[in-house]
Amino acid sequence: MGIRYEKDTILNWINEMGKFLRLVVGKWEGNVEELSESVDVESGYTEFFRQDRTRFLEWDNLQLEEFVSTLESEQVRPLAQLLMYDGLLSENRNLLEKARFLFELNMRNSGSFAFEDYGFLAKIDNKLKS
Repeated sequence: MGIRYEKDTILNWINEMGKFLRLVVGKWEGNVEELSESVDVESGYTEFFRQDRTRFLEWDNLQLEEFVSTLESEQVRPLAQLLMYDGLLSENRNLLEKARFLFELNMRNSGSFAFEDYGFLAKIDNKLKS
């Protein structure tokens, strides 16, 4: 029973985070008028990761890596996506660099290969170059 409960909890978290990220992506793509409510990107940090956005802005890569070591492995990639879209929306280079770091860390630690992640990295690099 305990294992099933924990599995259901992380699956629910992933579903809720996915819904939130779809709203954030919609905001970034300019589809805000289609949304029934405004998206507060900063609330994603506290709601899903129990940390203020300012913490993520202040942490260096080592502190960020220590934080993600406390997360479930399935939570690292959504955090990287949140940092990336927040960085794109706010044009914050610091957030974009941290997103890049987390995408690369997640790929190294998980051994996963996703074309979508390489697309995210390219999007980040293009924004950082401009």
